Amino acid sequence: MPQKKTQRGSEVVLAQRILRLNDSDLAEAIAEDSRTCYPTDQPSKPLQIEAVILLVRLKNTFAMAGTGFGKSRIPDMYVHLFAKSSKPVVLVLNLLDALGDNQVQEKIAQNFTAVNLKKLTFNQCVSDEILRGAYNFVYLSPKIFLNNEMFTKLYFNTKFQVRLVLTVVDEAHMIYSWGLVASGKAKKSSAHKRHQDKALFWPSYGDMGRRLMATISSPLLMLSATFRPLAVKGILKCLRIPEENMKFVNAELTRPEIRILWFAMESSLKSADDLLEMFGPQDQIPNESLPPTLVYSGTQNATLQVMKVINQARGTPTGKFNPNSTLIRRYHSCTGDLDKEDTVKGFEKKVFPMISCTMALGLGQNWKRPSSLWSQRGVLESRKIEAVTKANKQMDDTRMDCLAITPMCLRIAFSMDNLYGYIPTDCDDPNYMKEEQREINEGFPLCKCSNCAPKEAEMLQKKMSVMDIDNFEALLDQPESFLDPKLVPKKKRRAGGHKNHTEAPEELTNELAAVLVVEFKNFFCEKYGTATSSLPEEHFAELEAENVAERLNDIQGAEEIQDLIGGKTINGELEMLYNCVEGLPQNAGSSI
Repeated sequence: MPQKKTQRGSEVVLAQRILRLNDSDLAEAIAEDSRTCYPTDQPSKPLQIEAVILLVRLKNTFAMAGTGFGKSRIPDMYVHLFAKSSKPVVLVLNLLDALGDNQVQEKIAQNFTAVNLKKLTFNQCVSDEILRGAYNFVYLSPKIFLNNEMFTKLYFNTKFQVRLVLTVVDEAHMIYSWGLVASGKAKKSSAHKRHQDKALFWPSYGDMGRRLMATISSPLLMLSATFRPLAVKGILKCLRIPEENMKFVNAELTRPEIRILWFAMESSLKSADDLLEMFGPQDQIPNESLPPTLVYSGTQNATLQVMKVINQARGTPTGKFNPNSTLIRRYHSCTGDLDKEDTVKGFEKKVFPMISCTMALGLGQNWKRPSSLWSQRGVLESRKIEAVTKANKQMDDTRMDCLAITPMCLRIAFSMDNLYGYIPTDCDDPNYMKEEQREINEGFPLCKCSNCAPKEAEMLQKKMSVMDIDNFEALLDQPESFLDPKLVPKKKRRAGGHKNHTEAPEELTNELAAVLVVEFKNFFCEKYGTATSSLPEEHFAELEAENVAERLNDIQGAEEIQDLIGGKTINGELEMLYNCVEGLPQNAGSSI
């Protein structure tokens, strides 16, 4: 049965005076119309206008541009061309609910109406408001878009379809990964575990194209800062769009103002102990003087370990549990909505300088404050270039290995990864030579990445802990003029110490436990005397002492003791017990 045609008069369309313009006059009209929306020193860019022209012509458009280009302006400029009384609606798909919250605030600040549809807030009342055209921008996650029955009814309602003037897919390159998972090509990929928050709900999103294409007459706008050829081909296949039916707008992806430094990790990825060298003590650099910093981890649990290590480097070992810390807080997809809002606002208002986060805070965010970004990646530096020359260069694992071992310019390497889908390892690579010459022709400043300026990078690594907001530029430009700092020493692992070791003999455990009990009693009596309302056994007895004795080789600091005894009850207790453990005979520790 053929679909009923909608009456043209009820459909939200642009004015005929705009539709009749040729491309040149339309470009001038778009620039003039958007001039009132943005500051005078931030005029619309030619490629932004080009993308809007394609949307006016109802062409599906793929806008590829680096972070900071202003891709999010394109739907703003397009919807601003419509009469406000017609109540046009733009549907925006975000990877995570938290991104929608951030962008809703941006749209409201620009005098648009916007709403973010989430599981707990999307109800029939909100659905009716959207149907009436109460919101210009409707943000939602793929989970709501595909699997919410209420939204499905709204989406296929003719009244909504005639108001829908544009569908936007932000971070569109992720559709490629969703399609891989859905097709079975990457269901067992270890990359999903390494990037926990990015992988959330992917397996059910690979068949999104059918739903995206089910519109009456609205174009599709895809936004991405990454467009590997293989990914673009996979995206179009997933959406069932022939390449000739998709118009591409390509802007500059290289960010010459960003300096890329790659440092080999000496400690394990799980321990994050390499961060101890990057941050100085609090008594030398106060928290408010630290450069704004985002530290990215692959898993949610790792964000807490990062906070632990950074607090240790700063001399505040218990600060990781402080919800009101003025040093660092964390953010991932399972963080509470109110905590997410407090974290973002607190960081922007300079309440604290650092966030330990996953990609939940990175995808789609427009950060203006961060001056340094850290990301830890577990790839062996010992890999040889010869070992990857015969591998498929387009595979994720091969690309990560090549990035770790390539001697080529990292700025060009990232650009080539976007343009050609692989990381170069040979300076005679024609594509590498082509991109190198392009940067020269464009007048890019000399690259100072860790491959192009290895000696400077080595000096920076040693002196990173003295960096603050006042000497940030000077340290990057002239690291040799700064003295080497005194660093917090990394923890020394005892030989044979690991969590799955065999427990100590019972006789030795009892002996060590008895020593700890006696030492605690002496500490308790010195602190409170003999006439107290509680006894030392109520705070630390044989059970707690045995737990410590059995795991002696695992103890690298006072925090491990806190976990073993179930928490701290007396000030100075953990430090005293740790000093006692450190003072035990070496042969006792090695025999466990």
